[in-house]
Amino acid sequence: MSLPLLRHTRLSQSLAATRRLASRSRRYSASPVLAEARREPEQRDDDAQVAGPSSSQPASSGADTNVSQAPLKGAQKSSDFTRVQSYLASINASGLEPTREDLERCRPLHQPSPHSPQYTETYTTLINNLCRSFTKEQLRKFLAETLGMSRHSGSHRKKVEYAESIVEQLWGWPTLKELEKAKRDRTEVSIQTFPVSASDLFLFLGPDGTDLLRISKDFDVHISLRREPMALQVEGSRGALREVAERLLILKKSFVEETYDLPFPVAIPPDMVQRISRLASAYLENVPSTPGKLKIVAKGEEGISSAKRLASRAVYEIEESLHTPILTYIPPGAAATHVEQLVMFPHDYALFPYLSPRPLPFTMNTSGTFRLRRAAQWLAADFRERIEHTGGLQGGKGHILTGPEEEGNLKSVLLRGLPSAGQPDQPPIVVKASMGHMLLTRPSGEQRATLVPPLTGAHPFGKVRKWIAQNPVKMTFVPDLPLPLLDVSPLNQSTKHRLVYHALGGGADGTSRETSPKSPAPVRRRKVISLEVTLTKPAAAPQEPRDTMLERDLEEGLSALDFDGSPQTLSAYPALPRVPQIPVLNTAGVHCWTGVEADINLMMPNRPMDLQFTVRSATELAEARQPAELQQYVAQLRAYLKGTDLEADYPSPPLLIENDGERYILHSNTSVRQSEELVSDDVQPTSVDFNPAMEDVTPTRAVCESTLDLETSQKSMHCEVTCPDASSEAAWTQFLRDCDRLSLLREPPPKLYSALQDTQQWNDREMDGDDIL
Repeated sequence: MSLPLLRHTRLSQSLAATRRLASRSRRYSASPVLAEARREPEQRDDDAQVAGPSSSQPASSGADTNVSQAPLKGAQKSSDFTRVQSYLASINASGLEPTREDLERCRPLHQPSPHSPQYTETYTTLINNLCRSFTKEQLRKFLAETLGMSRHSGSHRKKVEYAESIVEQLWGWPTLKELEKAKRDRTEVSIQTFPVSASDLFLFLGPDGTDLLRISKDFDVHISLRREPMALQVEGSRGALREVAERLLILKKSFVEETYDLPFPVAIPPDMVQRISRLASAYLENVPSTPGKLKIVAKGEEGISSAKRLASRAVYEIEESLHTPILTYIPPGAAATHVEQLVMFPHDYALFPYLSPRPLPFTMNTSGTFRLRRAAQWLAADFRERIEHTGGLQGGKGHILTGPEEEGNLKSVLLRGLPSAGQPDQPPIVVKASMGHMLLTRPSGEQRATLVPPLTGAHPFGKVRKWIAQNPVKMTFVPDLPLPLLDVSPLNQSTKHRLVYHALGGGADGTSRETSPKSPAPVRRRKVISLEVTLTKPAAAPQEPRDTMLERDLEEGLSALDFDGSPQTLSAYPALPRVPQIPVLNTAGVHCWTGVEADINLMMPNRPMDLQFTVRSATELAEARQPAELQQYVAQLRAYLKGTDLEADYPSPPLLIENDGERYILHSNTSVRQSEELVSDDVQPTSVDFNPAMEDVTPTRAVCESTLDLETSQKSMHCEVTCPDASSEAAWTQFLRDCDRLSLLREPPPKLYSALQDTQQWNDREMDGDDIL
């Protein structure tokens, strides 16, 4: 090898060795800085996650800076790191940990409204502050100390989740997810259907739909009904739909269902099922396979009990009305049948719509009620009966029709209703006559209200009677008070509680009818038990005329406008005093009697009112002989009214009782306010100004009752006269005279008409005076 080439090779090797030594020296000089960078992450939590931008990039850049500046500031960095390490070591050695007060210092003084835009920003900032201020274990420790070992303080959660649990669980801030969901629930509108059955729908609706309307208003939703399949369609926000579903579920859990067997194996008419359901607030349905069986669904046991009582009463009254005879009184001078000879002025009759000021009995179809009346004629001065010419019932000249072509005697028909009539060892027979109206109703299947009668036009009575016998119409007697008696002050007023029970076994001797070939009108007699409790009279008050008794007017559905037409008189009524609670009297105020009775209806189309006769033969029961169920009920009623048991509810009378081996069903449960009215011979009511010393006037003493049915909350008015002994001719004659008076009472002329009439008479007198002069 040549010398130049050898020198070049050695020079290259020496230069390479020099570079390796320089590189090794630089690497060794940077090792303290790298060691510090390695030791710093060991003092921190590698798993700690900080909300916000990541801290890994600044750390690496700082390390690179330190490496680049290591040859100049290596000693200073090493000194600072040593002091930090010493401070942290002293803290760890002293055992100091952040407390709950340190955590509360991070809590904002005021929480923004969850529905405001500032809430989300404040919530996010608060989470970031907690993550930067505390370690993961410290946040977990705060949760464990307050909430205990729960899912919020679990060891496998992230640091951000611990911070969120502190804000939401310890400080009670709503979560962002809940706010977002609530916002969707408030703003997003959706539709949801709830399948319902017929019973569910009826109970959800409530009385006249008020319950379902209240739900719609409370939750601000729109509710409609889908027919097939039957369901409630609810439209509203998601939150409202959720609340509606919870409300319907709670209501449905309170429904009670029961099957009930009626006393008679007959089905209740559909229209009556609806009325009973509305009165009892319970859903009723006939079981098609078993007549006389009902399915009842209600919101509680009270509704079930009320439905049973009303349904039992309804089927009994339907069965009873089929056997109550209807007689007709036609005055002399009118063609009673179509076979009679024509008179000079024949009387025509028509069905007129009847509108009652008070609710009709719940057993009636109220879609259309009509009363048979004589049609007015142009040539007749008055289309009503003039008793001074016809003689009335007392004269006995009229026609008592027992059938389309048959006539009979009223007294004989009444006494034939009791098998004990005429026997000396039996109690006296008492006959009562009640004022009212015989109303004709349309068939039960018709639900649409109408004023058009089923028989249009005016016809002779024979044709009307024949049409009634051939068509399926129902006629019901509805008691009422003659209108003139509404303007009379009550006399000898008393308050009573009355229960009436009818036997389920039919007639008194095992038969339900008694017929005769001479009289086709059937008479149904029944066994009866009646309990009457007389209550303490209120404090005596001065009698005042009817036009100042606003309380009684309102109870009977009337007002001062019905009498004088002046609304200014309403302000003249004094304030009504509160009636104190009335306790039950002693044992002497409780009366119970049992006996046999029968009803007969008398239709009088020539008069403003009809009559219902009740013939009765009864004996009073001593307390020891009264049914045990009634004795227990009286004891409960006395304790309730006296207030001995403050937590006791008003007792309900038993639906069925037993006496002498026979079962009785409750027919009426009423509260009665009873008074006496005196009616004079001039067919005008006089009670306060009546003078008994007048020998030429024989008053009629009528018993008037304002009755409240405690089962249906319906009010009715009764007016009746009594014949204490039907075997006495004098008593019977006076009884018929009283019936004529009350059934012919007319409304007095209005005050305005009387004033105009007086003015006309005064003008006539002045004209007569001028003529004389």
